[in-house]
Amino acid sequence: MDDKLVSGIFSQDINSFIKLLLTAFHSLQDLVYVVEVRDEVFKYVFVNQAGLKVLNKDESIYGKTFDEILDKDDADFLKHKYSKACTGNKVITFEDQLLLLNGKVMVNETVLNPFIDDKNNTYIIAVVRDITAKTKQLTELQQSRNRLEETDQLLASLMDQNEDAIFMFDTEGYFLETNRATERITGYGNGELVGTHFSQTLIKREVEKVENLFMQTINGQSSRYETVIYHKDGYEVFLSIKNIPIVVEGEITGVFGIARDITNDRKTLEELSVVKSRLESFINDSSDSISMFDRDRRVLFINEAFTNIYGFSKEEVIGKEVPIIPNWLKEQTDELIQQVLRGKKLHGIHVKRQKKTGELIDMSSSLSPIFDQMGEIAGVSHISRDISDQKKLQLEIKNIKEELELVWNNTSDAIFMIDQSGKFLKGNPAFEEMLGWKVEDMNKLSNVPIYPEFHLKQIEYFLEDLRSGQKIPSFQTQRMCKDGSLIDVVATYRPVNKGNILAVGTYKDVTGFTKILKKQEESEEKFQSVVEAAPEAIIILTDGKISFINETGLKLLRAKNKDQVTGNSFFDFVHPSDRKQMVEKMEQAIQQENRENMVEERFYTLDGELLYAEATFALIKDHGNTSIVVMLRDVTTKRRAEKALRDSEERFRIIAEYSMDIIKVLDPQGKIIYASPALEKILGYPVRTVIGKVFYMNVHPEDLEEIKGKFEKMLHTKEYFQVNLRRIHQDGHSVWLNTDFVPVINSDGEVEKVVAISGDITEIRRKEKKLSDMAYSDHLTGLPNRRLFMDRLQQAFYTSDRTGKLTALMVLDCDKFKNINDTLGHDVGDEVIKIFAKRVKSSLRKRDTLSRVGGDEFTIVLPEINKVEDVIDISNRILKIVNEKILIKEKELQISTSIGISFYNPIAPSNIDKLFKQADNELYIAKAKGGNRFSYKT
Repeated sequence: MDDKLVSGIFSQDINSFIKLLLTAFHSLQDLVYVVEVRDEVFKYVFVNQAGLKVLNKDESIYGKTFDEILDKDDADFLKHKYSKACTGNKVITFEDQLLLLNGKVMVNETVLNPFIDDKNNTYIIAVVRDITAKTKQLTELQQSRNRLEETDQLLASLMDQNEDAIFMFDTEGYFLETNRATERITGYGNGELVGTHFSQTLIKREVEKVENLFMQTINGQSSRYETVIYHKDGYEVFLSIKNIPIVVEGEITGVFGIARDITNDRKTLEELSVVKSRLESFINDSSDSISMFDRDRRVLFINEAFTNIYGFSKEEVIGKEVPIIPNWLKEQTDELIQQVLRGKKLHGIHVKRQKKTGELIDMSSSLSPIFDQMGEIAGVSHISRDISDQKKLQLEIKNIKEELELVWNNTSDAIFMIDQSGKFLKGNPAFEEMLGWKVEDMNKLSNVPIYPEFHLKQIEYFLEDLRSGQKIPSFQTQRMCKDGSLIDVVATYRPVNKGNILAVGTYKDVTGFTKILKKQEESEEKFQSVVEAAPEAIIILTDGKISFINETGLKLLRAKNKDQVTGNSFFDFVHPSDRKQMVEKMEQAIQQENRENMVEERFYTLDGELLYAEATFALIKDHGNTSIVVMLRDVTTKRRAEKALRDSEERFRIIAEYSMDIIKVLDPQGKIIYASPALEKILGYPVRTVIGKVFYMNVHPEDLEEIKGKFEKMLHTKEYFQVNLRRIHQDGHSVWLNTDFVPVINSDGEVEKVVAISGDITEIRRKEKKLSDMAYSDHLTGLPNRRLFMDRLQQAFYTSDRTGKLTALMVLDCDKFKNINDTLGHDVGDEVIKIFAKRVKSSLRKRDTLSRVGGDEFTIVLPEINKVEDVIDISNRILKIVNEKILIKEKELQISTSIGISFYNPIAPSNIDKLFKQADNELYIAKAKGGNRFSYKT
């Protein structure tokens, strides 16, 4: 359609004006469209050159509709706008975007101006203007404003939320502004500091230094330093400060300061310095060998004790493989080191190590992993103690013990121990053979059966003397056998008074010898033969000289015949230091005619060998002549055994008293006979306060039944056992101990005593509990995790089955939580989760369990529900408290929750999976209804 045709549309009177107008339209840069509207159909009747160019069309579009020229979406959009202009018969303005042929997007502002001609035809003139540049400028201006507002907010947040003190000075050093942290650190509020010079807060010695650094900042150079100020309350505060010049349009207008309170850091450094000093002192002064080596077995460090023990200097081992391991033990040692490099700690391992000289020594070693800053194992620390002497001592003790057992089991004399009440604790095989009684059978009776009735009163006085520690001489007396017969014995008692042990004693059966002596009165010949056959040495003294000696006596004195002995003074064979005492005893025997007067003295043989013998004296009167019969019993072996026993006990005492572990010796009733000093160090009880008391007196009540049962079982099985239990410290707190109970079995196969060795494992148990808590808790909220929740849910089912009450399962989440995370960030999201969890938990009963499954998903188990209405009340409380406004980082939020509920009914029970599925379906229903509500199915 050409211009003439267009002009024909209008009346002929205005043709000239129209032509002029069309020419003007063609010259415009704006797009001009004239559209005819008829029966809601829009046709182009005129488009200027700019419009045709944008549409990439020519004048052939005249008379065509929007649908014929444009895409459907663009055509529908324009028809809507044009219809609105026609219907309202008013000017319509709108903006849209147009994709040009060059691929660029043009932002347009379109003005639609409807009009009706004289023939009542409706037309719309559309003028489209390119506002791309203007829109871009407005967008950039708005972005600049937003960035400026964000910068202001960031600066305000930096000031208000920073834990460090932030403040501004003018160029003279006067405070202009401070944040809240400044008041927390200095005690002075913003109003107190503004207008005050910084020097007024400093201690005197710091003023000059800080002023110089301030001037350095005023000159344009930032400075960092540490100083000390006075807190408002008067105490000193150590600060780490950074001064930054404030530059405005190239000119320094003040100073921006950031200060951190390092008072605690300074104290920590001082404490660490003390710990470091102590640790270095421990390592350098330790008598134990301490060394460290890396994963390739190269030595990193050795202490002086290492050099003292093995003979290698630092220069010989640092950076090299450990030289103290014998070749035949390297494979075994590598296995131990591999265990440590995998994180295991090894303690108290008995190993052989080699000195520089090649000598092998016994060592007790402990190996521990060394961790680097990343928590990776970088090497191994090795602490060793030379136990060569200890091993030799153990071997010596073992040999002595075997010797003592030989004496105990094979002597013909009865050897026994009695307690404080006079009852027999233990007896050797000769005791049972001599008297016919076993000690355990005797102790079942109310009275000791071997004492004749006419001796009972004398026995009580005798026990009192032993309790007072009085030394009792050997004496001859009588004892009653199990069959009722009386035997003559020489009794020897040595007071001990240790724990329940009163004394150690021996009985020598002299019944036969006594009968022999009696028969001697009838026949000298019989006397001679009996004396010669006597198992003990018998010597007869006349006027102090030996007039007779039997064969046993000759053997005792190492004489080959009687001529070597008879006629000699008896005292020539007595040790010089014992002669005076021997004379006194013999005089007593003569004066008192006492046949039970026994002494133990030292004698010399003809070979000059020293021996110990028990001497018993008897007075003989024959035809007016008085002689003394001396009966000697060799107790040299016994004395040596007793000395070995005392030495063994002393060595045991040394080991026990210097042990880091508690060592206790118990009787079969569990009473403490002995306790090492470590008891007081670990549990606080003085050793003297526990002797004689049962070992479980301070066991934690919850562990008491277990340890009693295991101890009783050990007495029956006679087998070692180990147990971890809590002891109550004297201060009242609990201490975890790992205790080994080792029964000591006597020759009769019975438990004689029990050795208990206890090590402090309190720290180990604390770490184990921490790991256990971490395994059952959610890291963000501290709530039970899914694992613990499933256990609680199962327990609730058991309770319902037992009581007949309902159990409710709730599944809930935070409505539209993803929007909070996406728009405000995960930090805000985490805070919302924690507040959400806290609010929900506050709405529950004490026996209910809230668990975080993940993200914003939570589950609740409500056990022991009487009626559904109780669950509805709890649900309403949750909805109400969750809906309360939240203020996080000065942002006000409001959240809601949706809850799905299912019920476990013991009458018609269902499994956990089905219960969760029902609750999830109800949650979906609640959300489908808009959220902020609950839905349930009974």
